[in-house]
Amino acid sequence: MKYALLTAAASLAVLAGCAATSPAPAGMKVGQFVTYKCDGGKQLQARLAEGGSSVRIRYEGGYELDRKAGGVYEADGWMLMTQRAGGLELQHNGKPAAANCKA
Repeated sequence: MKYALLTAAASLAVLAGCAATSPAPAGMKVGQFVTYKCDGGKQLQARLAEGGSSVRIRYEGGYELDRKAGGVYEADGWMLMTQRAGGLELQHNGKPAAANCKA
């Protein structure tokens, strides 16, 4: 009985750890800029921070965006949405800047 409870507790701890960390956005790497090609010939570069707490983007300058819920990174009027069907989408002040971006 003790073994069954210990096994169940260990399994729950592993599952809780998996749920707490979100997967890296498609193609993004920790500590290394990746180039994304977007609709209209646009491109951006993105680098994931250790632990996934932020993304550094290069697009008309450089910006550090903080992780929010649902695969969204945001700061200073910039928003990077990483869980779009067509690829990443970058917006500035609510207007599309780059869409359907793929590594």
